[in-house]
Amino acid sequence: MARQVHNRDIEPTLIAARPRVHTCLIGDGSLFSTDALWTSANVEGVVHAFVDHPDMGGDDFLTKLEGQMTPAAVGARRLMAEMLWALLLFPSNMKAPTKRQQIREMWALAGTSLPESHPPLSDDVLKGIGSGGPGFNNYRPNELEYLIALTASLKGRTSGERNTIFSTYDAFIAWIDSVPRKGSRQYRHMLRFFSFPELVARISSNNDRRKILEGFGVNSARETREWSDVKLDKALWKLRESLAIKYPADTIDFYSPVLKPQWSNDKKVRTADGEVMVIIPSEDDEEDETANDDTPREQPADLRPSYQIQAKLAEIGAKMGFKVWLPRGDRGRIREFMSEADQLALLEELPLNNEDVTLGTIEQIDVIWLLGRAIVRAFEVEHTTSVYSGLLRMADLLALQPNLAIQLHIVAPADRRDKFFREMRRPVVSLLNGRPLSNTCTFISYESVRAIRSIEHLAHLNDSIIKEYEEQADEI
Repeated sequence: MARQVHNRDIEPTLIAARPRVHTCLIGDGSLFSTDALWTSANVEGVVHAFVDHPDMGGDDFLTKLEGQMTPAAVGARRLMAEMLWALLLFPSNMKAPTKRQQIREMWALAGTSLPESHPPLSDDVLKGIGSGGPGFNNYRPNELEYLIALTASLKGRTSGERNTIFSTYDAFIAWIDSVPRKGSRQYRHMLRFFSFPELVARISSNNDRRKILEGFGVNSARETREWSDVKLDKALWKLRESLAIKYPADTIDFYSPVLKPQWSNDKKVRTADGEVMVIIPSEDDEEDETANDDTPREQPADLRPSYQIQAKLAEIGAKMGFKVWLPRGDRGRIREFMSEADQLALLEELPLNNEDVTLGTIEQIDVIWLLGRAIVRAFEVEHTTSVYSGLLRMADLLALQPNLAIQLHIVAPADRRDKFFREMRRPVVSLLNGRPLSNTCTFISYESVRAIRSIEHLAHLNDSIIKEYEEQADEI
């Protein structure tokens, strides 16, 4: 059964998703209120604000979305908050606190607050189903635009037609295939899973579907490249039935430790400290990422968003009582985004006694929190440069100081998350000094930094709050 997952209970998420289908997509109701929000009029308002007025600037997704929705009517703004909930419900490679913060910020645009304790916003619901796939975060605006198009299509049909769509797999496929989309959208797989979890595997990328069928000897990836979603679903369902006979005592989940090694590119390498998982990205992986859109990604116009995030990280550290190091070349521009009180925590010189090569490497790290002479956490902010360059700087540091026990973080827009996970699996990173960099280096999104900075009474917290927002290169 597609409801079964090897390492966690996804039933709370499925239970939360089902009322949304009936209340919002079949009906015109609301997840978070008693109002009628999912109406044709509000959908038109969302289309006008978001689809008709795209923001191609360099800010992060949520900042741009808030700017686009601010002029819209209250109903459209609230609908967008609920659409954001629907968009983020499936991905497990985004932490629940980050999802919750984004949804609450969008709802707050309408002038009211959404309680953190609201049941659909619980950690159990928002922990997700599976990875969003490489293209999901890279092209989140297009995924949202596709969700809006699907909703608009439904609102143009009778309630009876909507009921048929979500009660019959074939009717659902006929409908969703009729809605135009840009590129190979991942949300079509997510909505198909939520609508028919007994029939559809928790996979948001056909690339993985092809790998699974090839890995278990069903058909080669070349043969299945042109298969429809229906044909892939049926082949995986048949494969799952045969695996249930072979592994009667196991949960049949293609991402389980029993089944995933039989089809994925992940390989285990034995080191002095044990086995380490590495991955060599394939051409299919890159094709799967770029195939999600038919237009080139917009490049940020400047480094201002990077400096803003560095400033927020510096302010968080300052408010928690740490001294903060910023590279000399960036310090002046970052100060512009910081309060005068928090600037008092900035260091002019590093209070370290390392040799020159190590000290020179440390000085180039984007943000460092220190307590006395000890480095507590180090952050590399990657906005316009490759995530790999940030990982290499962290790797350089650990190569120079293999016994250094500090927490390292790559901070980047959410659309770099899957890039980080893939690069973290490269042998040069995974086998660093015989141990994986993933033991000490995690990913934090721009949105998560903003969420942490917005927490009241930061001065009463310590740096362990980072654990609630950081994301590790763990297996799905």
